[in-house]
Amino acid sequence: MDSSLSESAFATPAALQVRSVADAPRLILSRQVQQQKNVGANSTSQTNGSKHCAAVAAAVAAALPAVSKRKAKVRSKRIIGLTSTAAAASSTAECAWRKFGSDWGVHKFGGASLNDASLYKTCGDLLISQSKEAGDIPTAAIVSAAGGMTDALVSVMTAAVDDQADAHQKLQAAVDRQKGILLELVPGKPELTDAVIANFAKDQEGVKAMLMAAAQMRGVPPQMLELVAGLGEVWSAQTLAAYLKSTGVPSEWVDARDCLIVPDGSSSLGEKGQAMDTIEPLWDTTTNKLQAWWEQTFDGKEASAPYLVITGFICTTVSGRPSTLKRSGSDYSATIFAKILGASAVTFWKNVNGVYTADPRRVKEAFPIANMTFDEAMELAYFGGQVLHPSAMVPCIEKRIPVLVRNVFDPSHPGTRVYGRGDALLKWDDQDDIKDDVQMPVTAITSIEKISLVTIAGTSFLGTHGVAKRMMEALSSAGVNVILTSQGSSEHSITVAVDAGEGQRALDSITSAFELEIARNAETRATKKDGLSIIAVIGEGMKNTTGISGRFFNALGRAKVNVAAIAQGSSERNISAVVERADLSRALRAAHAGFTLSSTAVTVGIIGTGMVGTQLIQQLANFASCPGRNKDMPAMAEVNYLNIETSAVCDMNKMLLAEKAIPLGAFGTDSYQEGAGGSFFNIESWGKSLQEKGQKPEDVLKVNAEISDTDIDAMINFLDNKDVPHKVIIDCTASDEVASKYSSWLRRGLHIISPNKRAGAGPLARYQAILKEVGMGRGQWHYESTVGAQLPVISLVRDILVTGDKVSQISGILSGSLSFIFNTLDREPDMAFSEAVELAQQRGLTEPDPEQDLSGKDTARKGLILARELGLKLEFEDIQIEPLLTGGSWADEATRAEVDKAIKSKMEAANAEGKRLFYVCEVDVEAGRVFVGLRGFSRESPPFALKDAEVVLQVTSERFKQPTPLVVRGPGAGAEVTASGVFASLLRLLKTLS
Repeated sequence: MDSSLSESAFATPAALQVRSVADAPRLILSRQVQQQKNVGANSTSQTNGSKHCAAVAAAVAAALPAVSKRKAKVRSKRIIGLTSTAAAASSTAECAWRKFGSDWGVHKFGGASLNDASLYKTCGDLLISQSKEAGDIPTAAIVSAAGGMTDALVSVMTAAVDDQADAHQKLQAAVDRQKGILLELVPGKPELTDAVIANFAKDQEGVKAMLMAAAQMRGVPPQMLELVAGLGEVWSAQTLAAYLKSTGVPSEWVDARDCLIVPDGSSSLGEKGQAMDTIEPLWDTTTNKLQAWWEQTFDGKEASAPYLVITGFICTTVSGRPSTLKRSGSDYSATIFAKILGASAVTFWKNVNGVYTADPRRVKEAFPIANMTFDEAMELAYFGGQVLHPSAMVPCIEKRIPVLVRNVFDPSHPGTRVYGRGDALLKWDDQDDIKDDVQMPVTAITSIEKISLVTIAGTSFLGTHGVAKRMMEALSSAGVNVILTSQGSSEHSITVAVDAGEGQRALDSITSAFELEIARNAETRATKKDGLSIIAVIGEGMKNTTGISGRFFNALGRAKVNVAAIAQGSSERNISAVVERADLSRALRAAHAGFTLSSTAVTVGIIGTGMVGTQLIQQLANFASCPGRNKDMPAMAEVNYLNIETSAVCDMNKMLLAEKAIPLGAFGTDSYQEGAGGSFFNIESWGKSLQEKGQKPEDVLKVNAEISDTDIDAMINFLDNKDVPHKVIIDCTASDEVASKYSSWLRRGLHIISPNKRAGAGPLARYQAILKEVGMGRGQWHYESTVGAQLPVISLVRDILVTGDKVSQISGILSGSLSFIFNTLDREPDMAFSEAVELAQQRGLTEPDPEQDLSGKDTARKGLILARELGLKLEFEDIQIEPLLTGGSWADEATRAEVDKAIKSKMEAANAEGKRLFYVCEVDVEAGRVFVGLRGFSRESPPFALKDAEVVLQVTSERFKQPTPLVVRGPGAGAEVTASGVFASLLRLLKTLS
């Protein structure tokens, strides 16, 4: 017999250096064999069981030579190397991964996000895009097994006890599924997939040996079950890493069993959703192991930070036994590595838009919570919230790492940001960013659907000490977790809420503990009531706020919901009630509406009251009054309950600030000033008009309001102090100075909507800084109207890209003013170019400074915004521009005459060739260039059939090939359509908040 089988698998560290799937049966069985030797080596009668164990041990040892070799060469080499370099790692002043920056982006993907190949691709692409949007920061992903894989692997082992054929069939199905995902995800690249598939096959052979061992032992040892259950994460990490490599980015997968070290403890997976005991990792040892792995894997030759794909859920004990962090432990893995890597944030990608105010399946009005404290998040988790496990938050609290919960299917949604503490003594000095988001007394309403109430009651308990203690000790001895306790001060009756599955066990344990009292007194009894649920309102704002309980129970009473028991935590951030399970949905909806969580309020500040800003003010006023609009239309369903409060408006000289919403329809005709393209709102003129009448702003607006000199920073501070949870800045200027403030606004959690092109087409570093702040999840930036006014140009391009298409070229006419000018000249060839420009100005189609149009800069900025959406890292200076105005000032008559002559000559030449001239923008993705200038196209088959001031965009991609590219066409110039696009962006933003 192999001498290695005679040693205990858990006796010495040396015996544990090779601990692969293949080694597990050998190690587990060796303990069985050794125990048999110790007990009956000299016995004359050996049981059949011991013979079987010996036979199985020999069979397992013989069955796994290939697996042992693979593990000996790969994992043993790795782990022995780790052991030998641990001391060196511990003395390293700076961890190797810190050379790429201290702000790592850590992302966690659960099984629901990794259910098939398309979802793996979504997650991989998301990792890359998130890293790039944040400025190419180093990135790590912690992955769970593919959806349902852990359960499938557990079922393989449990089936092995009674049905080997069924177990082998289930194992083959699990391996085939993961292999199918890999090959669909990375097709036609055997150099990336062959090694991974070989690993799958070797792991499969190791599990087969364990199946035989489980059958012979008539049971599955916990260690064996943990080892097999963790294979899903191992396969998942290799699969995602292979895809990342296929995209051209450097990537390596990390087996957490090689570095995540935890104390020795019990061996069990635990149940889904079960509150797990916090397993504290050995931080220094784990860091040293990761350092050693890094040095051995990269040897200091990595030019840029690789994408790390780390297995969640699994770990290794200090004695070297493969283990797990138990069910729900993958989230904990993510925060452990976030702490070690030095993450700026850890993002948990779910299939929902963050943490909701209530279960959206039960409360359709529920909406994502923008910000919450760790204390609130833990209360939610303990009371039924399944988004994040309480233990997973501990490392982030220790290192003050923000936790973001976002939707993998809607990455544009900011989701929920968890940061800060709730108690005054524990508050952090850097959590001011979220202070306004906790002004609402109740942050969320949660529930536990299936609970039972167990009560011990009796007159003999009146004034008797220790009843509660005896009850809790009995429940603890029975392993029953108490969710909620309710009792009278006399201890006449004590009621506890427990999980419905533990109700009978709780009743039995209490009945046994009070057996003597129950036997002596018929009035003393233990009872159980089933079919109940818990509803809880949670929020930091509940502290020291009067009337919360009254509002809560009044809401339930109005909904005809009976309350069976109540409890309030000493932290004052939780009030709980037990209700009938049949009434739970009604209770949730009633409580949600009772705390006005069903209405989305937003405070808006408008910067710039030129033509676009003025039109926006008028459209917002019409929206508030809704004249003639049918609110019952399906399209209005999502905006009927929006409460848009415009509290600040400013122009170049003056600003108007109001404590409450400004009634925008109250501005009279004397508040408007005539300009080149029409009238616009002028705050200074309106204020002087009021003074002449002896009035103040509040006299007309009926709210406290003040006109003062424009100070944008003061205006932002004013808006940020409002008690409304959501604040939106709408920048209707063309100011570069205003655009430079976007990053700081987003950092404060303010949302920005902008027709101002200076941010999207400004310096690349500033653009990337803005996207980085957006990626942090505090605020959103919507700039749809910068390119196509109300046409959904940017969202269309994004939709094309996120659905897997590859755009090769975008071309078209992006300037509505130049479209109008050349359409006019084509109809009236005798008209001078300058006359057509003047007509465009009178229509309000041009920029405030028409030279921006004529120089091609306006079109170039639009093209640059689109180019950056397509991944081109270009500066404005990189764009090839052929301007219509080559020199001089448009205000100079001689300059205009010279331009008229040049354009007329070009028009005549084009006509002679049977062509029409268009001022176009071309974005060539493959060549990485943007061109802006005049192009001639055949009159017989022009690519653009435009009228008046229409714009057009052609998208050529793998899906939309020539000669039938995807075409978007419509009005693209003018204050009214641009303001309409801005307003639409505002409504889209509010939908994500509600």
